[in-house]
Amino acid sequence: MSRLRLFLVIVLALAVGVGTFLLFSNTLIGEDYLKEFVLQQLEESLGRKIEVHRAKFVIFPRIRVELTQVAIHNPNSEEVVLSAKRIDLVLRLLPLLRKQVVGKRLLVEEPVLTIHRNEAGHWNILDNTNQAATDQRTLDMMTRVFMIRQATVVNGSITVIDEGRPGGARTLKLERVEGGMMIRPERAMADVHLSVAQTGRDGLSAVSLVGQIKRVERSAALTAEEPAAPASAEPPPVSAPTSVFQFEGQVDAANVVLRDVADFFGPRPVPAQLDGMMNVQGQVRIMPGLAGYDAVLSSMTARLNQLTLTGKANLAGLLTAQPTFAVTFNSSLVTLKELLNTIPAQWIHPQLPAVLAERQIDGNVQVVNATLTGSATSGPQLSVTGEFRIQEGQALLGEDHVLTKDLAGIVVVEAGRVRAANFTGRYGAIQITEGKATVSFLEAGPWLELEITGSMAAADLVQLLAKTVKAERFAHLLAGLRDVEGTALPTFRLVGPLNEPGGVTFAGGEITARYISLTHPSLPERLTALQGKFVLADGGTRLEQVAGHLGDTIIQAQGGISGGSESVFQEFIIRANGDAGHIVRFVPSKAVPVGMFEGLLSGAVQLSGATTAPQVRGNLVLTEAKVVVPNAIEKPVGAPAVLEFEGHLTRANTATITRVELLLPSVRIPVKGAIQLGEKFSIDATLATGELSLSGLPEWIAKGGFEAGNVEVSLDVKGKDTDWKTWKTTGWMALTNGLVLVKGAGHIDDLYARVKLVRNGAEVKRLSFKVQDSDLALEATVRNWPSKPVITGKIESNQLDLDLVIPKGERSPMRELLETLASSSQVTMTAAAARAHYRHLKFGGLTARITIQDGVLDIDRIGGDSTNGQVAGRVVVQLPAKAPAETEVSLRATGVAVEDLLRLTHADIQGVSGQVRLNGTIRGHGRNPHGVYPSLNGKTEVLLENGRILKAKERAIWKILSILNLPAVLQGKVDLEKEGLPYNRISATVAIQNGSFQTENLVVDSPILKITAAGNYDLPTDQLDLVVAVSPFGSYATFLKTIPLFGRIFAGDRKGMATAIFSIKGAVEDPEVTYLPMKSFTAGLSGLAQLAVDVLKNTLTLPMDLMTPNEEKPATPELEFLPESVPATP
Repeated sequence: MSRLRLFLVIVLALAVGVGTFLLFSNTLIGEDYLKEFVLQQLEESLGRKIEVHRAKFVIFPRIRVELTQVAIHNPNSEEVVLSAKRIDLVLRLLPLLRKQVVGKRLLVEEPVLTIHRNEAGHWNILDNTNQAATDQRTLDMMTRVFMIRQATVVNGSITVIDEGRPGGARTLKLERVEGGMMIRPERAMADVHLSVAQTGRDGLSAVSLVGQIKRVERSAALTAEEPAAPASAEPPPVSAPTSVFQFEGQVDAANVVLRDVADFFGPRPVPAQLDGMMNVQGQVRIMPGLAGYDAVLSSMTARLNQLTLTGKANLAGLLTAQPTFAVTFNSSLVTLKELLNTIPAQWIHPQLPAVLAERQIDGNVQVVNATLTGSATSGPQLSVTGEFRIQEGQALLGEDHVLTKDLAGIVVVEAGRVRAANFTGRYGAIQITEGKATVSFLEAGPWLELEITGSMAAADLVQLLAKTVKAERFAHLLAGLRDVEGTALPTFRLVGPLNEPGGVTFAGGEITARYISLTHPSLPERLTALQGKFVLADGGTRLEQVAGHLGDTIIQAQGGISGGSESVFQEFIIRANGDAGHIVRFVPSKAVPVGMFEGLLSGAVQLSGATTAPQVRGNLVLTEAKVVVPNAIEKPVGAPAVLEFEGHLTRANTATITRVELLLPSVRIPVKGAIQLGEKFSIDATLATGELSLSGLPEWIAKGGFEAGNVEVSLDVKGKDTDWKTWKTTGWMALTNGLVLVKGAGHIDDLYARVKLVRNGAEVKRLSFKVQDSDLALEATVRNWPSKPVITGKIESNQLDLDLVIPKGERSPMRELLETLASSSQVTMTAAAARAHYRHLKFGGLTARITIQDGVLDIDRIGGDSTNGQVAGRVVVQLPAKAPAETEVSLRATGVAVEDLLRLTHADIQGVSGQVRLNGTIRGHGRNPHGVYPSLNGKTEVLLENGRILKAKERAIWKILSILNLPAVLQGKVDLEKEGLPYNRISATVAIQNGSFQTENLVVDSPILKITAAGNYDLPTDQLDLVVAVSPFGSYATFLKTIPLFGRIFAGDRKGMATAIFSIKGAVEDPEVTYLPMKSFTAGLSGLAQLAVDVLKNTLTLPMDLMTPNEEKPATPELEFLPESVPATP
């Protein structure tokens, strides 16, 4: 304790002694001495010359030095860097005793600091030495400063002059600078506060800085930029970490004039639109960097006019020749104009302002994250990169400057380009759902790449495509569209320079159709429900899964069309599936008859080559369709068949088919050549089938009844009209081993045919076949085939059944053939049959001439041998189309057996023998609803010779004989029951009228009786109405007159004739026969009875008249009827 007191007393005595010494020793501490002493110490510390107007040393209450009118010069220069009105420095005692000026507190009043960088880039506050020396000097100075516990600056000003950057000298003045620093050596730090306030034309601006200066460690390698060592030199040793000072604090700036800041820190000229005030708050850190000092401003909040920014900034290379800075920030939503007033467009790129003006770009912008970088060197000095969110934007896009509005999306600014992504809006008529764009700033100017995806009305899409798509064929297609409805989802790409008129062009895109409907002149009806994708690229169009409906037909398309005037189809395929009636309407011709196809058709067409005249290749699947070609094809639904074709189209909507091939399960039928379809039709084609088996053809192909055979066809066809009759056909057709089924005639076998077609005609070299037991061979020539064929030739047969060639029924195949020939052709044929028969009638050497023309079949010059005579005649048949025929038959026949002739009738008339002579004509037709019989008319003469009428109880003649009891009367003389009634001749002239057979002179000349008759037979009703007169004759006359039924019918010079008169009525097979008594004719004969008796008289008296001259003949007495009693019926 006593030692401590002793120590304190000694220290106090020393302090009093030193103070007394300093106070009273003017010699040691005079003013001049102190002034020189302090200035020397400060100059050594700062390394600069210092001038002081007055220096004052004060001991009480504390030791301090007061300097007035202080001026600090640049090294080796008279230029003043810092001047101050007054500097008050409180000194530390112990260093002062060692003749060292070490301050404890510092006060600087009204300092004026001038910081200047010359054109060479040197700052006046730094030595022109290397960075390492500067840093070390700064460190030493800060070390001495840190020995001061407190420093204060009052009402200072700072002027920064920069002449080392392009654009001229720049000056920054800071007034009313206030500051203070509280040093805490125990913590190796200092609390600093600094404020600047000045009044300008826009009001009061203020900046405050509060923070701490700390000593930190860093590697000595960062203290200087050493030159690169030679390759052979050893690497320099790694220096140990050294101590540096850095500042960390808070900055707050209010109402700072933005233009003044930009003028000093940014490139010149300052954009005219950059104006307004700026408020900034944030954390700041300043530290030595690789070169000079670096400053980092974090947690920054800046308000520039209406724009609020948050983010961070850093400044590198302070007090170096190449200072740079970067500001990373985001902002609230502002208008583009307000943003550009803060961040000029030329800072992004010099070409951008022109783009903004020319495209009238505007809207609201929010800075999501952007970085502003700058440099004080020559060349590009400021640039902005980052991400911006756009709302309610608008611009003029495309070659036609289409107004695009309501834009919203993200814009990314990168070095040398601006990208927009995921933006929406409305581009003209397109509602943009997703878009992206890139503006690249190239040396030649800004280049735009734009892609937009959206939705729009189909009608608006057509108008847009008409302006943008340059493919000639596609543009022509668009021009014909009408009444377009529906929705389209387009994706368009536009590219090109923005600084050239018309530079931005359509570069392609995609269009997704959604239920579009439209009409077009090339379509047979409205196209509906169109869906699919249209890809537009390189001036062309590619269709992907495009489908639509034409009525009930589904149309699909796939493939591409290249652009330009020389556009071509690229694997372009069109498929159709639907109603046959709709699909065939696509064929540009009337070559397909109505009703040819029914059901479902599916087809595909592949187009290739130039769009002006594309090559066509396709197929038509007929499996699910019914196909009808009259008299040729009647394919049912389900039968497999495919029609393949090849050809090309022309500009005039004309199709030329070069190959058509029908593919069946076992047969291929090809046609090659040129078939032109369109407004004009023409054909120049070749059909070559090779040998085909008819049995292998499907049943639905009309084979004319052919069931078997081998056919081979080789034809060349030329024509210029859809009417095949006008075509010129050459070639040949051959058929061997043919087998045909003819309705009603059975099979035609061993059919052989060889036909040569020559231009407008044909030569039937040979056509031969067999039908049952008949054979036929034909040779013919056909001329003028296309219009009205003229057919001449000959028909020969060794054995011919005439019944086979007679049409039967209403519509027999023979009738169809004859009717067709009669209506469209002129046929002249000769026919000859060595042996012929009709049913049981047989003929030999039968010949005829057949003529068919103008609806008439004329078979004349018919001649031949019958069994015991000859036949001759003519048959004329009127054959109106699809109407009943009318026939006239003229016949002369001799030597025909009565039995054979009666067998031709439907009536059951038998038991008559003899020979027949016929000569007559009969006509009839089928137009009467009651049949052919009522239409029969004509006349014929019939003569039967040398025969017998055998017993038949149902026959009228035998009923008369029974009434006369002739078989019993003649018993023992003539056996009528067994041998029948003999006759020498039976003759009659028969007139036929409307089916009624009438005769007035039927005579039966028998050795026993003379029978005459008059009356009629109505064939349609099968009713006889005859009066028969019977008179005994010949050697039996006297004997027969005893029969009571015979009465005398006339008297005179000649003997009266015994006569019996009968009435025959009813069906021909069993008529009713009635005896007419003589007393019924008391008033005289009339009607049929008169005719019968007259014929009988003439028959009996004619031989006598022939033998007696006229002058010697007695007068013929008038007929007298002598009343007689009716004889009893036997």
